[in-house]
Amino acid sequence: MKTKFKTVLLSVPFLFVISCSNSDEVQESKVTWDATNYTMYNEFMQCTAGEDYSQEALDAMIDSWRSLGLSESLLGGWGYVSVSPQESSFNNYWELSWSSKEEADAAWEQWVANEDAIAWSEQNSKVLECDGENRDGYDFIFPYDPYAFGESPEDGSFAAAFSPCTLNEGMGQEDLNNALISYNAWLDGIDQSAVSGFYAYGLYIPEDETQEEDFWFGNFHENLESMNQGNELWEATGGKAKAELESVSTCGAPEISKGQVFYDPAKPDFS
Repeated sequence: MKTKFKTVLLSVPFLFVISCSNSDEVQESKVTWDATNYTMYNEFMQCTAGEDYSQEALDAMIDSWRSLGLSESLLGGWGYVSVSPQESSFNNYWELSWSSKEEADAAWEQWVANEDAIAWSEQNSKVLECDGENRDGYDFIFPYDPYAFGESPEDGSFAAAFSPCTLNEGMGQEDLNNALISYNAWLDGIDQSAVSGFYAYGLYIPEDETQEEDFWFGNFHENLESMNQGNELWEATGGKAKAELESVSTCGAPEISKGQVFYDPAKPDFS
């Protein structure tokens, strides 16, 4: 079943806010979340590792990318390397988050005409080459405070699982809203001593209506070990929330990846 969601998916709202506090010498920006609606526009590019690929070469490539003068509309950037046990076309991906599709398109127009950007792409083509022309766009939302379980690791590493999901027959947007409210209530009731590290989740609603999935469910954990712990806790204690989510939607096997922050405007280490 393919359903076209409205821009505002949930009745539980959220907002992306950049707040600044001033002192005599320091101005600090912080990303916070409150109870009003916000939808981001996220894009995924498929990437291919080249003959010169290494972690050191990738780090140098991303560092030089950040120095090119990135658009103020860019809210974040992340890289993913698949560690899924099953064979998959999901391998190396680069995710970008924007304030809107219009801002993303405008930034890309500037990028492809930028001589420094063109030179950077050519210089790093043997490290990592990404298909920016055929990037996939999604409306992205955090239905739950992404910092409820603490900050993400300082080194920018994390683990991600992306599950393709479709709504079950007869189910619609309101049913999904209610199921997510139940999931949020389950998260609220977790004994924090039973889990370790950062956790957040988000929904990706495809811009392309021909895609088979109604949405992708993204789970983000501190590392692969804490991801396994979280999955075990969900299986053991999910109860009503788990049954409700499964009655509303059917999700395929997750694509599991090691993730890395490429750009975070709120953290100087990654900007």
